[in-house]
Amino acid sequence: KDDKRRVTVICKQKDCPFYLWVRKSMQATYWQVVSFQNEHYCFRTVRNSQATPEWVSKRLMSLLMHSPDMRLKALVAFALEKWGFRLSMDQAYRAKVKAIEKIEGATRDQYKHLRSYVAELLDKNKNSTMKIKYDLSPHDPIFERMYVCLKACKSAFVTTCRSLVGLDGCFLKGEFGGQLLTAVGKDGNSQMFPIAYGIVESKNYSSCKWFIDQLIVDLDGIQEGSWAFISDQQKGLVEVIKELGENVEHRLCVKHLYGNWKKKYPGEHMKELMWMAARATTTLDWEKAMLQIKNYDEEAWNDLQKLNPTCWTRSAFKVNTKCDLQVNNMCEAFNNVIMKYRHKPIITLLEGIRFYISSRIVKLRTTLKRYEGSICPKIQQIMEKNKKTCEPWRTHWCGDVDLSLFEVSKGMEKYVVNLKQQTCSCRKWELTGIPCTHAIACMWINGVEPELSVNSYYRKSTVLTTYSFIVYPCNGPNLWPPLQTPVMLPPIMRRAPGRPKKARNKKNDESTKRPYLPRQSRSVVCKNCKAIGHNRRTCKG
Repeated sequence: KDDKRRVTVICKQKDCPFYLWVRKSMQATYWQVVSFQNEHYCFRTVRNSQATPEWVSKRLMSLLMHSPDMRLKALVAFALEKWGFRLSMDQAYRAKVKAIEKIEGATRDQYKHLRSYVAELLDKNKNSTMKIKYDLSPHDPIFERMYVCLKACKSAFVTTCRSLVGLDGCFLKGEFGGQLLTAVGKDGNSQMFPIAYGIVESKNYSSCKWFIDQLIVDLDGIQEGSWAFISDQQKGLVEVIKELGENVEHRLCVKHLYGNWKKKYPGEHMKELMWMAARATTTLDWEKAMLQIKNYDEEAWNDLQKLNPTCWTRSAFKVNTKCDLQVNNMCEAFNNVIMKYRHKPIITLLEGIRFYISSRIVKLRTTLKRYEGSICPKIQQIMEKNKKTCEPWRTHWCGDVDLSLFEVSKGMEKYVVNLKQQTCSCRKWELTGIPCTHAIACMWINGVEPELSVNSYYRKSTVLTTYSFIVYPCNGPNLWPPLQTPVMLPPIMRRAPGRPKKARNKKNDESTKRPYLPRQSRSVVCKNCKAIGHNRRTCKG
């Protein structure tokens, strides 16, 4: 019992003598213990009904501030050790959600402050691009899409990186779902370089066109034959890039192409034949590989013939990008490193990506400054490999004044090298900007250091310039400028059917956490007639 003048406490367990009676003094200035029986004959319970999610969340804030990804089982164990009672998994989940909301702000409330966040970031990072598209409803605007391209990423990519852009998207796991579209390039050390990213409702034609239109403006427009894109075979992306014009090269990720192709044409030998055709750098080598596919399976050859060669084989790639990349692994790598932010509210997500890009720039610049070579480390490894394989090749100078025309042979293989024009008939030098093994053999005859002929994209000085641009720090919400604009509402929820999940479906050739194969259904075979679909008891034949 509990009222204004007295409090009575008894044990919940039956027949337990514990008893406490407290009453207020006549002057109402203090409380007095009238009766107290401090003996327990009952067993102790580890449940506590007073440990509400609100009470627990306040005490978990300091812990979750440093370990926001702490698992529920760890929280239950922490509460038992710290306070002596056991939380249910449901209590732990609700307490964690409340604590995270107190730390990061409620998911819905972050949309109200989104414009202030954009104003702060644009104020500190001049000439960056941040655009919000919203639905002008009769009342307050409803968020639809957002595009972000930081000035440091924009300037570095346009001035120092090769003109190949990878496009991809990944699902957001937060309350309102959606997808994160990304544009990622390659730096001079063949590492990923984030260019721009955007939040859209889904990966369709409309959202892809809106994202790519903003991206092209930041890349100073599409000059004739200057840019190339690589992506998976999504209909929206394919159609949008096709509309940019015939001079814009669009490569399809061969890994995704093969993933679809092998469903119909499985087998290790078919895989080797397809990749042989994809990696061929000359038209003749590609035709030979395609002929092998035709001889092995003509139907598979017919399906590959439907694809434009410029989309998937190096023999048809343009050489202006100085990049022979065939898989969109740079986008997949970026999606992987930001995975821990993909279930966060929108401002926390954007801040996590910005902080990652800023930290990456500082880390790579510091690492490269300690490197002593003039050519980037990964490119130097390719050069060393080419040097080792050039020994069996025999060179023949053709007698030109510039000492640049050579004929290089090994057995029945023969190639023409022009050192002045930096070309080789194998096309590897032109495709990548890195001297091939045939060119290096000729350079050694002339006494020329091969590293001097490596394209300027791969030089240490160029990559240091790439990472010399800074992502400037921003103030917190307490210092964001107040804006006299209508409150922005969160997007309309599009809940998918079924139980929500965070992990995507794995392909057959991808590794999973479980060390065993999933259960597979078996077809019933009749022991009487050997037919499939019924057993001996229901057999009619």
